[in-house]
Amino acid sequence: MQIKFNGKYDKELFFNAVRVANEPGRTSRMMYIFVGLVFGVMLATTIRALFQTGDWADNIINIALILLMGVVLYQAYVPSYLGARKMWTAELEQRIFSGKITKDGITYNFVQGDRSYSWSDFNRLRKMPNLITLITLGGMLLIFPRYFFKTDADWERFSNLVGSKVISTKRK
Repeated sequence: MQIKFNGKYDKELFFNAVRVANEPGRTSRMMYIFVGLVFGVMLATTIRALFQTGDWADNIINIALILLMGVVLYQAYVPSYLGARKMWTAELEQRIFSGKITKDGITYNFVQGDRSYSWSDFNRLRKMPNLITLITLGGMLLIFPRYFFKTDADWERFSNLVGSKVISTKRK
């Protein structure tokens, strides 16, 4: 079995793929939602108290907690965007990614030579209806949008293959 792929990234797809690949696990997401809600409530009540009393010393603990929660939320979501912005280049926008997927792994065909990854090289998989991201043990991100494949059957075969071959590490 061999599945061929071919295509180019666009900026929106690339940024979305980086976000999806670095998305926190379910437990962490729930914690970030909770922190975000507490952050919003504390921010609103502290600002209201500051306008009413003007006493910064009385609200210093609330201000410190708001700053701390802001840093936690920042660390959860902003670095992946900044990383995507740093990685997105004119060369990447022009590069055509092509290759084949087999039962042994994924091979990219580049002008400089082929680059192969075996299935055991991957430790993280994220699937969406029209996008699959894979991350290698070394941190390399591989992005496969649906439009890289000629037919829906090829996309389904690829999706099923990565689902059975990639052993994802559990993210909390």
